[in-house]
Amino acid sequence: MPGKRSSLVIVAALVVALLSSFAAATLVTPTAASSDGFWQDVKESRIAQKGARQIVPTIYRTVALDVAGLSQYLAKAPLEQDQSVANSLYTLQLPMPNGKFEQFRVVESPIMEPELAAKFPEIRTYLILGVDTPNLSGRLDLTPAGFHGLILGDQGRIFIDPYSAGDTQHYIVYDSKNFVPSSQKLADRQVEDYVIDLPLTDDGLAAPKAVGDKLRTYRLAMAATGEYTAYHGGTVAKGLAAITTSVNRVNAVYEREVAVRMVLVANNSNIIYTNASTDPYTNNNGVTMLSQNQTNVRNVIGNANYDIGHVFSTGGGGVASLGSVCSTNYKAQGVTGSSAPVGDPFDIDYVAHEIGHQFGGNHTFNGTTGSCGGGNRASSAAYEPGSGSTIMAYAGICGAENLQSNSDPYFHSKSLNEITTFITTGGGSSCGTATNTGNTAPVANAGADYTIPRSTPFELTGTGSDANGDSMTYNWEQYNLGTAAPPNTDNGSRPIFRSFNPSTNPKRSFPKLSDILNNTATIGESLPTTSRTMVFRLIVRDNRAGGGSYAIDSANVTVSSAAGPFAVTSPNTAVTWTRNSSRTITWNVASTTAAPISCANVEILFSSNGGSSFSSLVSSTPNDGSQAVTIPNTATTQARIKVRCANNVFFDLSNVNFTVN
Repeated sequence: MPGKRSSLVIVAALVVALLSSFAAATLVTPTAASSDGFWQDVKESRIAQKGARQIVPTIYRTVALDVAGLSQYLAKAPLEQDQSVANSLYTLQLPMPNGKFEQFRVVESPIMEPELAAKFPEIRTYLILGVDTPNLSGRLDLTPAGFHGLILGDQGRIFIDPYSAGDTQHYIVYDSKNFVPSSQKLADRQVEDYVIDLPLTDDGLAAPKAVGDKLRTYRLAMAATGEYTAYHGGTVAKGLAAITTSVNRVNAVYEREVAVRMVLVANNSNIIYTNASTDPYTNNNGVTMLSQNQTNVRNVIGNANYDIGHVFSTGGGGVASLGSVCSTNYKAQGVTGSSAPVGDPFDIDYVAHEIGHQFGGNHTFNGTTGSCGGGNRASSAAYEPGSGSTIMAYAGICGAENLQSNSDPYFHSKSLNEITTFITTGGGSSCGTATNTGNTAPVANAGADYTIPRSTPFELTGTGSDANGDSMTYNWEQYNLGTAAPPNTDNGSRPIFRSFNPSTNPKRSFPKLSDILNNTATIGESLPTTSRTMVFRLIVRDNRAGGGSYAIDSANVTVSSAAGPFAVTSPNTAVTWTRNSSRTITWNVASTTAAPISCANVEILFSSNGGSSFSSLVSSTPNDGSQAVTIPNTATTQARIKVRCANNVFFDLSNVNFTVN
């Protein structure tokens, strides 16, 4: 770990003085406060806007922070090199969007080399891990621009950011799903261009070498154009503060996903420019800046003194040389630009994405419209329908084929393969330093292979284990390649099921349960209609803060177009049945008793809560299309019937809720 602690008293005094200079006296009407006294809810109407509001989500919580108190408290946090965050007894409460406070373990985790940290002691970064919810982890920073937080969990990501520029006392707390970037920010994402090829690719379906046993740390030279620095206040210190926030957040993702950390180099302040007229960059031309940055970082930082280089600008778009980390002639060829270089879209959609290219990650989208149609599709990695939704996809910039507005903060399993291979046996293994973490990879089991009928829902359930007792999450991904195409069409080869955020539930319904219940279709989710074999990967993550690991296992689901759709036919309307009455359930067998499906028996289940959960009415009965059952002694207006193959994964639900009285 870089750096040793400076005098706590001196550093605390510096941080307090710098942060307090931004704070203004504000009338606060307390409605909720953290028990440690640092955070307190405040009505937005009582906040005087100091500067531009750079981030305005649709839904957010407003809070006031005792900046001086928090600064003094965090100055005493243990250093990560002395105490792992998992064993830290130093805790901090953070506000959550739902109005509650969550308790976190905290350690100081520097992302600057010691010489740079000594020059800017007012900039500090921290690693956190949930106490009561251990799958929550993230990173915090305290800088002259205030407090910033990113919390990652099984439901996505939560941000804590200043209410407005220059205000270090008031903050917004929001879920990233409630922050939709402006049209200008979307326009910033321009065509990308690759310069060199990936030196080593993964071997298809084989699981890559495990990561997580070592934290790989790379020295990052992050330059800034004069325009970028001006956006953040115009001084080197303010430019570095903004860079630190972005890199800290990118590290939160990379550490958790692939056990990679980037640390700003000792003389990084020498490549943060304050004059747009004299800096060595063409701010609005990313491709030109690739070679400019390579030359400038070599001349100012020196080839021997960094492992990866990048430059931030306010020009639109990003561009990076693929698989360039550690490569002497290309390792500084990475550019990220945005007219608003701040917040979730910049840090995750842009910076994490471009740096992903430098670590060997290709694009994973398979769409055809908008930016997806601009020649950026990588045929060897196009595993995500439409725009895709993971870091290396194009969420939000593919027009009608957008799955969502912003990228989710995790890598597709293809990207995990590519990046892991690159840093363990490829070009990225020739530089950086590796530190033992004591972590071991989890174990994933995707279960058996199955053959199912066409146009019929199915569900997959996996298992996972972790020798370290870490909090595991699961996600299922279809792993098939095909021609570029709209997301909701099945030609027998292309991917038709999207990736969703990892969750603590090892089961997934295809399509998602809400669509089956509501008879709707979500873009990126479509049932197979052709004879084909779909490969599904189960990715199990241990979410270890500061150095996570994962495991991958695969299962095949073969579709027979000669059978299906298997479907419940009665009840299928909003009927009213009587409790404890005998009723006949019917379904369309649709040739599912014949080989290769050979489903001899089915189970019939009942839900009284609209499909949220089911209990068995008949555990096994012949798959002949009809069965008398006794309706439970439960009054409900949200009854549903489920019929599923007893020794397979396919099923169907009755179409609408019915009443039992």
